[in-house]
Amino acid sequence: MEALKPYRIGFSGLSNGNHKFSFGIGPSFFDCFEHSEISQGDINLNLELLKEDNMLVFDFWFSGWIELFCDRCLEAYHDRFNHREKLFVKFGESYYEQSEDVVVIPSTDSHFDIAQYVYEYIHLGLPLKKVHPDDAHGNSGCDRDMLERVRRLSPGSDAEPLEGSPFDVLKNLYFNKDN
Repeated sequence: MEALKPYRIGFSGLSNGNHKFSFGIGPSFFDCFEHSEISQGDINLNLELLKEDNMLVFDFWFSGWIELFCDRCLEAYHDRFNHREKLFVKFGESYYEQSEDVVVIPSTDSHFDIAQYVYEYIHLGLPLKKVHPDDAHGNSGCDRDMLERVRRLSPGSDAEPLEGSPFDVLKNLYFNKDN
């Protein structure tokens, strides 16, 4: 996991106040996570760390592009990515997550690993509906052949039903309504 090493932020030697970090996030980062929905992308992370005596405040600003797979035609496309998150890290006796944006770490720690948070924040910033953007003329950027196949096989179309469907056996089931 050499690609994740830069995401381990040493804060013990830093003075109180603001500190800025910058990270380039690409395929080597996403390869470190087995179930990542993203494998390709070029994201710049500008991280601002506010160090105080009793807490750390991480401000994450993501910008760049990611490769997604279209929900409509299943083809890959590049989408702009801009997202912002904030994480509060408090010092305490042991490690635990107080809420989704507040973490408590032992006061004896000198480093904080943000890699998992970066991964989660990027995935939280993904659009709910992943569809090719329209071109300059307002036409869908989706694969036209795939869209035509979907149209032909949609309910209400005049296309022939698929033969040998595994659901054909369900047509012969009858249920006793007397129970």
